[in-house]
Amino acid sequence: MTIEATHAPAKPNSAVRDWLAEKSARVAGRLQLGLYATMTRYGLNRDLAVPLVTPQAKIPIAVRRLEPRDVAALLSYDAAAASAQERAEVAVRRAFLAKGAHNGFVAIDQRNGAPCYVQWLFGARDNAFVARLKGFPVLAPHQALLENAYTPPAWRGFGIMSAAMALIAERAADIGARHVLTFVGLDNIASLKGCQRAGFNPLLLHRATRIGFGTLRRDRFEELPEGDPRRTARI
Repeated sequence: MTIEATHAPAKPNSAVRDWLAEKSARVAGRLQLGLYATMTRYGLNRDLAVPLVTPQAKIPIAVRRLEPRDVAALLSYDAAAASAQERAEVAVRRAFLAKGAHNGFVAIDQRNGAPCYVQWLFGARDNAFVARLKGFPVLAPHQALLENAYTPPAWRGFGIMSAAMALIAERAADIGARHVLTFVGLDNIASLKGCQRAGFNPLLLHRATRIGFGTLRRDRFEELPEGDPRRTARI
């Protein structure tokens, strides 16, 4: 009699799981674009020379540079409980790091020292990397770009985004920038309001066209005219 041993299928390790999630997110994103898609975003600007009363989160926070030990705390999830959207959000940011993103900043929950928010800040010296991301303008020496914000689910609802974003934007002065840009879709009202609380107001319109599931791309950036009410309107 021959007895055949059976083995439970091996569970993918976290690196493989993250890679699969990131690839799935990219494929889903391409399919969602379809044969032809358009998108319009505001490019919001904060002038660091304009005084701002920094918004306060509902918990005490402080800001520091992203450290390697923060990644697991910020960009992990329970595979059994996390939604497909949450897995995709984490995978995209891990892929962003793998692509070479640097100069990340985190907000720390001062009650326990845990990182609770992350966002990346780029200056004109990073234009080569920003160009690889696609969908952003070339930064002038006086400009910085603040992008890819993420708040883990456990820290949502505490008003962290506006408070952390305001503090991180001020770090742009360290790289010689006075104006800080960030981009948000016109229909993302919650994020637009959060950015305005952090001192950002519409300056640009980004009109994007994607053809053939994103194979062909066209981006146009238009500065809103002086006196345009969208520059100062509260969203």
